[in-house]
Amino acid sequence: MTLALEDKKQKVEETRASAEAAVSALVADFRGMTVAELTDMRKQARESGVHLQVVRNTLARLAFEGTVHECLKQSLKGPSIIAYSNEDPGAGARLVREIKRSGVTLDVRAISVSGTLQTGEDLDKVAALPTREEALSRLMSVIRGPVAKLAQVLDAVPTKLVRTLAAVRQSMQSDE
Repeated sequence: MTLALEDKKQKVEETRASAEAAVSALVADFRGMTVAELTDMRKQARESGVHLQVVRNTLARLAFEGTVHECLKQSLKGPSIIAYSNEDPGAGARLVREIKRSGVTLDVRAISVSGTLQTGEDLDKVAALPTREEALSRLMSVIRGPVAKLAQVLDAVPTKLVRTLAAVRQSMQSDE
């Protein structure tokens, strides 16, 4: 199906807007997937906050120019589906990993995380990236550690002083 020039321009702008808003983008070859599998993938993507898009490669290359995900242009060959993650950089990779585990044929060509190009073999590494909440909780535990140790040290000084005074008092009472 051929697109009119205005439709192509609109598709390029939509793709550019998606790419600019995304923290990460993943390009995969979806040959061999059935319509039911694609529908299920789209449903799972909506639930996990991932935006899926099938767009012509030439239009996607034009859209990626000047964006953070420009590094994905070389991976746009053949039928491609693009998964954008707007908030969680590992969400798209986790979605694709789960789809692949269910036995669906999906070949990941490239992943861009904030402009850093990753290969398809790095899918598990990107999928292992913590969510925002996990990262914040890890950060808080790292920040809390030294503060807790300081509180323990500051608490230990008066405790040790009280124990020393009690021992001196006890020794003085036993000498009498």
